[in-house]
Amino acid sequence: MFSIITVIAFSLISMFLLISLYLDIKFRKIPNVYLKKFLALSVILNVIEFVVLKKIEVSVLIFKIIFLILIFLISFLLYVLKIIGGSDGKLIILIFLTHPVKFLNFSVIISFFLLFSLLYLLGFFFNSLTNTFTKNSFAFNFLFAINPKISILKRFYFKMFYNFKSSTKIRDFQNKKYLIISSSIIYNFTNRKFQILIQYRIPLVLFLLLSYLILFLLIIVI
Repeated sequence: MFSIITVIAFSLISMFLLISLYLDIKFRKIPNVYLKKFLALSVILNVIEFVVLKKIEVSVLIFKIIFLILIFLISFLLYVLKIIGGSDGKLIILIFLTHPVKFLNFSVIISFFLLFSLLYLLGFFFNSLTNTFTKNSFAFNFLFAINPKISILKRFYFKMFYNFKSSTKIRDFQNKKYLIISSSIIYNFTNRKFQILIQYRIPLVLFLLLSYLILFLLIIVI
């Protein structure tokens, strides 16, 4: 039977992940001001559980701190490898800071990161299929034709993590800034537009949200 604190914690995490997803999709960033609000509510929830309700023993609290250090190290490693951004790493730490200590252990942490890794790979694999079997395939085939030295492995990497975007949209900036890091511009004869090869970025918060929801369902079932 879940306690009220547990229900509040799960609800709070889900709500903040949904809001983070909205912000990431709309603005392509999660403001630190928003993350600070999440942190404040998380700390209040932990204080209520530990001090007011006295539901957590000191030994359990120490284990939670150890788990949070482990989560920080894993998140930092993913950040260094450029798999996640800084805001994504902070969000992961906040998720488990808020996560009920009753359901926090090594298996839960490992399961979360395994789910996230699986969804991450599936998302970019789907991008690879999109680039192979849709109108983008022409641009990639042309790129590989004019650069025959590109290896098969690198071609798969390009299709998995990159997309061609129309350069004509850059003129409609509307006070937004675009950082272009590319030396490959292809003319799309079908759409009659120039396209720029850019790195594809799926909102990773979506993977965090799905991973946590699946983990939550597993906790309920188990």
